[in-house]
Amino acid sequence: MREHAVREISRSRRLWRRAPWSSNSLMRISDRLLATVAIMAVALALLAIPLSATIGTSVYASDRARSEQQHNTYEQWRGTVTTTSQTAPATKEVGAAQKVATWTMNGTERTEPLIDHFSASPGDTITVWTNNDGGQVRPPMDTSLAAFDGVASAVVLCCAAIFGLYITVRITRVFIHRRNLRTWDREWNDMFEQH
Repeated sequence: MREHAVREISRSRRLWRRAPWSSNSLMRISDRLLATVAIMAVALALLAIPLSATIGTSVYASDRARSEQQHNTYEQWRGTVTTTSQTAPATKEVGAAQKVATWTMNGTERTEPLIDHFSASPGDTITVWTNNDGGQVRPPMDTSLAAFDGVASAVVLCCAAIFGLYITVRITRVFIHRRNLRTWDREWNDMFEQH
């Protein structure tokens, strides 16, 4: 137990001594630069968390507003899948349609290719959504999907930012290490050439 505490104290002291503001005369400028980059990366990673949450909230609010707008403007009708057709007219969303739905809209019977409910079989009753112009549209987005989009975008953005900062620190460390090795080689060569 005591060894673990001593090890933790020595590790924290070591980290503190490697800080860029350390008065340690053995620290090279490159060591101070690496410590500064690491501290900046941690600060930016901490800043990425609320920034990602803000963007995720914005995505959720946008998706929810679009879903509510679609629920308010789209109309739904009960339709029946009537046939499976290879010759049904093509739509811009699905190309050559395979299944056709028939429904009555304002007293007029309509038959159009399905743009949703692709697993429906002939004879199944489905809900057909139409926009203000009477064109068939996909169902409005569910609000739970809007919440998922918001959370997913926040998590992905935060993870990408943290991963990018981690890679930046690792690349900086590699370049500084290579620079230090070249400097040591040059110093060794200079020392042996003098003798």
